[in-house]
Amino acid sequence: MIPILLYHSISDSPRGRFANFTVSPAQFCEHLDRLVELGFSTVTVGQLIERRSAGQALPDRTAVITVDDGFADFADAWPELTRRGLNATLYVTAGTIGQTSRWLAPLGAGDVQMLSAAQLQDLSADGCEIGAHSLTHPQLDCLPLEAAAAEIRQSKIALEQTLGQPVDTFAYPHGYHNRAVKQLVVAADYTSATAVRNAVSHTQDDPYALARVTVMSDFSADRVERVLTGRGVSTARPGERLRTRVWRHARRHQLTPQELFSR
Repeated sequence: MIPILLYHSISDSPRGRFANFTVSPAQFCEHLDRLVELGFSTVTVGQLIERRSAGQALPDRTAVITVDDGFADFADAWPELTRRGLNATLYVTAGTIGQTSRWLAPLGAGDVQMLSAAQLQDLSADGCEIGAHSLTHPQLDCLPLEAAAAEIRQSKIALEQTLGQPVDTFAYPHGYHNRAVKQLVVAADYTSATAVRNAVSHTQDDPYALARVTVMSDFSADRVERVLTGRGVSTARPGERLRTRVWRHARRHQLTPQELFSR
């Protein structure tokens, strides 16, 4: 069992409906303290895949901390990780470096500041793993394949040029993907990709659809402990669930829940 936690914004100033995906700095520290108290160590996504590929056993209590999008508030959260001897994988929306979160405008959070190129370089130099999270944060499984391929490949190129080093891991925006999108990630020479799935990953999990649990604004340290110890959360299963396919159909055709289930 390898719990992979997914954070987004770590801020005392949550914005609009994106507030549900924002935890406060104090809350984040409580989560990290509980992880340490429970005897967990952390690896990055890249380290996880490397050790799996080499057949190396992981310590019994191993967790992965991931942070999506690349908001500027992560620059203040990173020292809290290093202070505790922890690390993380940061997935960056490469087309918005140094800009704002314009894709969140419909949620009333389109003006959140993103990390600058210099901040990303500093984080990388300090040991934070940087991964790609597309260029513009679209729903990749609803795009034409050519457009999805450009989002996946160009985000890798942009980040590698910014950092001056390889970028090997990818996170699907919103967690949305299908078999064709996953193959585009493989073809772009990434070695892994993370989904969401809100389930606990494990050593046999798909390296191109690693399961993560989204940490929401109402997560207490006790709730995080239940995830870390596998209580009250399922273990990732292979394949795609029916409700995932149904939800993709609704998104592609821009159907409301009422319209979807009236068909």
